[in-house]
Parts: sequence; structure tokens; C-alpha cells
Amino acid sequence: MKKLRCHSCGIELPKGSLKYILEIRSFADFDGYLEEYDGDIEEGINDLLDAMESTDPKAIEDDVSKEQIFILCKSCRDKFINDPFQSGKAEVDGDEVKGTIH
Repeated sequence: MKKLRCHSCGIELPKGSLKYILEIRSFADFDGYLEEYDGDIEEGINDLLDAMESTDPKAIEDDVSKEQIFILCKSCRDKFINDPFQSGKAEVDGDEVKGTIH
């Protein structure tokens, strides 16, 4: 049977041990601003659709929205919660940086 390990430090997490599930969801944001387009709009849309046809659908999906799940030990969970990006900065109020909530 495969041993369960912390995704951050790699410590083994035996059955019944304290562990945390970290779900990360990132998604594209829209701030309500659209740049002015100087060309033929229909031609621009067709160019975009042509480019999308030659792109891997999974890559397009990942550009719009992505979810990941990690298992962490208590120590790594605490470190992550206190400073998720290990920047040494205090946490930012989400309302300061969010655009339109989807």
C-alpha cells in the first residue's frame, strides 16, 4: 500500500494521524475593463477561434480555472496559513485585491 506523505515536507502521515487537506482554486478575474479594438471585430474573433483550435483544450481550461488538492502535516499547514507565499509579509485582505467575484 502506498504511504501517505505531506506534500510539502514529505513526512509520512500514518493512518489516524493528524493531517490537513489544502484545496487551492485559482480562476481568471475580470476587472470590467476591455481595451479598445482597432481592427475588424469579426476578423479578430475568427483569429481568436483559430488560435484556440490549435491549442490544447486542457491548457485553455487551466488558464481559466484550476483546482489542486494537497495533504499537509500540521507543521506545514501552520506555516502555509501564516505565510502562504513565504514572502515574510502580513496577509492581505482579499477585498483589496479582488475584482469581480464569479
